[in-house]
This record gives sequence, structure tokens and C-alpha cells, in this order.
Amino acid sequence: MKLLIAALVCVTSSVYAQTSSTTTQQSTTTVGDVLKNKKFEEDKEITDSKLKADSGSLSRYSLKFSLSYFGPPVGDLSNEMQPNPDGSVGTYETALGGSIGFRYRFDTKSALSLGTGVNAVTPIQGVKRYDVKNPFLSYDRNARLGDVQMRNSFGVTAVTNPAYRDIGEYAGLNYDNSLVYNIGASGFAVGLDSSLSYYLFERGIKPKSRKEAAAGRYSLGFYPQVKYNFTDKFNAYTSLAINFNNPRGTEDHTVLWNRTLSQRLGFGYAFSRDIYFAPYFNFYPKSFTADSTTVNLSTTFSIL
Repeated sequence: MKLLIAALVCVTSSVYAQTSSTTTQQSTTTVGDVLKNKKFEEDKEITDSKLKADSGSLSRYSLKFSLSYFGPPVGDLSNEMQPNPDGSVGTYETALGGSIGFRYRFDTKSALSLGTGVNAVTPIQGVKRYDVKNPFLSYDRNARLGDVQMRNSFGVTAVTNPAYRDIGEYAGLNYDNSLVYNIGASGFAVGLDSSLSYYLFERGIKPKSRKEAAAGRYSLGFYPQVKYNFTDKFNAYTSLAINFNNPRGTEDHTVLWNRTLSQRLGFGYAFSRDIYFAPYFNFYPKSFTADSTTVNLSTTFSIL
């Protein structure tokens, strides 16, 4: 009897040890899988080179960078200011800016980003100051409806820009959408970018402050474009910027002021899936002159 009990104890101990070892191994594997910088498969529903670059790296963890340059009017290269025909609130000084964002990818289609950046104001004439770019948190997701490629982005921004802080703005809520439709095998594509932003202020409107009264409670933008793809990597495009804002100076939330129509003409080149380079001219069709035309640059790239 004693021998039987001893045998049972030995068998039980052995089974427990094996089970414990297996459980520990499974637990270790699970944690390792979670922490591993997994590489997701390419989202084959998205073929547009810009949408691919905007969606970031295919790694679970990555860093996404953007570099932008807003130059002076081509008719007055010594000018420190870009055109502002509406006298709108904002930073219209020439600037060289960069941003960095940490991205966590959930799957092939969606990711979460957290980032910020800095602008060097008037870089050609000598840097006047450095502005911290608004820190942001955003969630974006790619999708496809039939032949229409789509990217959606939802975000919240903490406002640090001096021009907006001066009028009491401290945060913003944003929604951005991009649509691209390729016209058969012609190489042509049409698209529409749109944005909706709602702004938060820390104080009421000062009766004598015209800037605060004219500042937008919310803004709405539409950017239709036509693109020609010479190759999968290289394209030329033109787009219009149709913008509206609801001024804080009115109690009517349905009133929309339209801004002067502007247009872009440029090209885009994808050095790789994660690097997209896009210089462009920006001008105002209603008053097309060298003094109202600027050369700008936008670059997006990811690492890891």
C-alpha cells in the first residue's frame, strides 16, 4: 500500500511538473509574440503610392517622419511671408518643418500614431524662431469600396502654435479622408481629400478682437485632384483647395465663410513603399501672379 501511494505521488508530481513547464513555455511564447516587431503583409487593396506612404510601415512598431518646406513667392524670394489673401489667422511665414510619430500597427489596415515636431521659421533669411508643432494622437484605417481606395484618419491635437494660442485655442478634433479612383488602365486617376476640424478654446470671444471673432469654430475642406501615373512610382497631379470655416464671431453654427480658392501643381515620387517625395507649386487661380505663387515640398517616410 505504501509503495502504491509513493508511486502515485511520484506520477502526480511528474505530471504537474510537465504541465507547469508547458504552461510557462506557452506563456513565454505569447509574451514574446506580443513584444516582437511583427511584419504585416501588404494591404493589396491599396495600390496608390501616396496612400501607401501615408499608411506607414508594415511593422507592428515603427517611426513615421514628415518633412515640409513652405517657400516665399517666386516673384519675391527675399519675402519672409507666404501669400494670405484672406488675412486668415495662422502662421504664413516661410518655414522648414519636420515631425516624428510613433506608430503601433494593429493589422494590415489600421494603426495608432502619437507624435509632434518642430518648425524653423524663415529658414532662408535666417531662422527667426523654432515653433513646436502641435502634438497629436490619431487612428487611421485603409479600406476599399469597389474600385475606390480610401484612407480614414481620426485625431486629437494639442495646440502649441503661437498664432493660435494667442486667440485662446488649445486643442482640436480632426477627421481626414482620402479617396482615389484609377480610371482603368489609362494611367489617370481622380481623387478627393476632405477634412473636418473642430476647435476648442479656453476663453470666450473678446468683443474688440477681430482675429478671435474671425477664427474658426470649425472648418471644412475639400481637395479634388486629377493625377496621371507615369509609373507605379512617379506621378504628376493638380488639385484645388476649397475651404470653409464657421467664425466664432457669429452665434449661428451653420454660417460658413469660404476662403480664396487655391490650386496645386506638382509631382510625386515613391523611392520605396515607405518614402514619398512631393514638391509642388501653390497659387491662386483668381489672381495668378509670380508674387502669389510659392514652391513647397512635402515628404513622408517611415523606418523600422
